Amino acid sequence: MALEKIAQNSAFKETRGVTGGKDKQIFKALSKAKVSKKKIAQEVLWFFGACIIAFLVAFLIFYLIGEFVTAVFIDFINDYGTITKFYFLIFLLSIIGVYVARLIVWAIKTVVAKN
Repeated sequence: MALEKIAQNSAFKETRGVTGGKDKQIFKALSKAKVSKKKIAQEVLWFFGACIIAFLVAFLIFYLIGEFVTAVFIDFINDYGTITKFYFLIFLLSIIGVYVARLIVWAIKTVVAKN
C-alpha cells in the first residue's frame, strides 16, 4: 500500500472515531427532511441572482454618491482607504438589502396564504 493511502486510511479512521457515527445520523435526518434538490437549486439561483442585482444596485449607488455628493464620496474613500473597499462595502450592503427584501416578501406570502 502506498504511503499516501496509509495516511488517508488513518485520517479516515480518526475522523470516524471522533464523530462516533454521527455522520450517518445527520445524513439520515437530511434524507428524511423535505428539502428537495429543486429547492436547493432554487436557492443557488437566488444567490447568483441576488449577486447580479446587488452588483447593479451598488454601481448605481456608487455612481450617484460620486456624482452628486462629491464631498461625502471623498470622505468615504479616505475613511476606507481605497475606492474598491468602498464599492465592496456598498455591494455587501446591497446583497443584504436584496435578501431582506426577499425575506419580507416571503413573510407576507406566508401570512396571506390560505391554509
